[in-house]
Amino acid sequence: MRRLLLLVVLAAPASAEELKAVVEKPAAAIVKDRKYATVVVGVLAKDKEEVFAFGEWDGKAPDRDSVYEIGSITKGFTGILLADRVNAGVVKLDDPVQKHLPDGWTMPRRDDRDITLLHLATHTSGLPPVPYGFLPVMLTHPEDPFARYEVADLKKGLPKTPILNPIGGRHEYSNLGVGLLGDALAHASKADGYEALLGDRVLKPLGLDDTGITLNDAQKKRVIPGHDAKGKKIPNWDFATCAACGAMRSTVGDLLKFLKANAEPDGSLKDTLLMAQQNWRDIRPGDEEIGLCWFRYPVAGDKKLRRIWHNGQTGGYHAFAGFIPGRGGVAVLCNVATMNVDKVGFAVLKHLAEAK
Repeated sequence: MRRLLLLVVLAAPASAEELKAVVEKPAAAIVKDRKYATVVVGVLAKDKEEVFAFGEWDGKAPDRDSVYEIGSITKGFTGILLADRVNAGVVKLDDPVQKHLPDGWTMPRRDDRDITLLHLATHTSGLPPVPYGFLPVMLTHPEDPFARYEVADLKKGLPKTPILNPIGGRHEYSNLGVGLLGDALAHASKADGYEALLGDRVLKPLGLDDTGITLNDAQKKRVIPGHDAKGKKIPNWDFATCAACGAMRSTVGDLLKFLKANAEPDGSLKDTLLMAQQNWRDIRPGDEEIGLCWFRYPVAGDKKLRRIWHNGQTGGYHAFAGFIPGRGGVAVLCNVATMNVDKVGFAVLKHLAEAK
């Protein structure tokens, strides 16, 4: 069995050992017999942090500063950005998306109804998972599909996009919807794009210097290369459009800051973070809810506690970020596109929920 590397930061030994027992089995299973695989798990338990690293890349263990793609965890940031824009009076949740798109962009409609910003953030717009005309691009360029789908393609295909379910009805996950949400917020704010707006309004206030879309030279040197589930090395994904649905990169160190801010909101973004976390739509009453892009699962035996989370997957990575308000949170980053990463995250959230 391959060597297991463990880093412990700012944690009492007993607490670290408890969490090691929770994390080790599912995380070690991901890197077993995969010489290219790495997993980094960051846990926030009240005011203490623990970081566990599994596997090696280029002869070294990953650490809290290793850079990974986080895929759709980006949506959690986009939901916070929506709350910020609402609280700033720039947009309203029930604004039609059409109101905040550039000239010449045409949103589809159904049953004489408009899709609103809240519909996009709760995945109740009826829009399909991906943009119109995206599938042929994905089949032709599977290793970096979003880089080949241009803004002009999105603009041209948008009015042709079918609305699969009645607007505001069924919950159906849509990358297209959250991608459009980011574009609408940037345009409404007269910002130089989604990335610039997110940096100014969310990333900088939270001190997330290693989280974003465009990496500097120093950050590029800390990227752990991604691989698909069969072990093929996959280039990093770039996004020509729909960046708000999954274009971001981050580190466990930064995600621990992010989770702490959400689990114990304070400061200038307190109201914004709380607004994004609250329940805006029951997906399965009593079982699953959704905030502004955040998923919310009730904790068994406690009517008040919620596991609030999002995962993300690109061509070569899988990531998980989740927290329980007042209890702590967990970030899991992996350079293999495998859903098994979620097992680690949910196991830690269960441990935090049950901790006395």
